[in-house]
Amino acid sequence: MVKGKAFRKTWKEARKPLNRRASSRVKSVHRVSFEERQKQKRELDEVKRKSAEMEDAKKHVKKQRAKKREEKKKRKEENALKAGQYQVIKKTEKIRKWHKNARKMLRTMGPEAISQLLSK
Repeated sequence: MVKGKAFRKTWKEARKPLNRRASSRVKSVHRVSFEERQKQKRELDEVKRKSAEMEDAKKHVKKQRAKKREEKKKRKEENALKAGQYQVIKKTEKIRKWHKNARKMLRTMGPEAISQLLSK
């Protein structure tokens, strides 16, 4: 019996002889010269460097967009504060009885912010 996949028992398969054709055996690989290896290495390094540059550029653009978006959001909030209608509530006893949405819209501000809004 020749070594194969008949029984799939490794202890038994290990004892069987290897009767294989010469064409099916693994042949040694042709080795590339040192200069070729160095050339391939340089090319690979160049590709890696180029991809790193591209990645950095992409990250930079992404950061710029995020910063712009954040600034726009901040400006929008400031403009909404400036354009809104506000009342100063001096008696806060009835706030507990308000609806939940009305309480959510309520905003507490410091005295300087209130004076700034009222002065517009």
